[in-house]
Amino acid sequence: MILNLNDPASILAWWQVLPQRHGSQLLAMARLRPQFAAPIQAALRRIRADATLNAQFERGLTDAALLPMRPAGHWQTAADEDRAETSECQAEAVH
Repeated sequence: MILNLNDPASILAWWQVLPQRHGSQLLAMARLRPQFAAPIQAALRRIRADATLNAQFERGLTDAALLPMRPAGHWQTAADEDRAETSECQAEAVH
């Protein structure tokens, strides 16, 4: 999925993928990246206007408090591990 932080519809679709994590991330991005605050706020207004989405958003924020924190760059670590495993397999195939 490609997230376009200038498009409220894209932001809303991204949030719906994993609301337990993405709700709190949206709130943080709106604060930390002011260039995207307006589209994020528009997406949040859409969420707040729909009772079902709003309940899901609130539940996601509550759930987020219970989830373990992941270190910054955790995806990079996983990619490094995958590369290391691939290199080991290639080395074994050569010998």
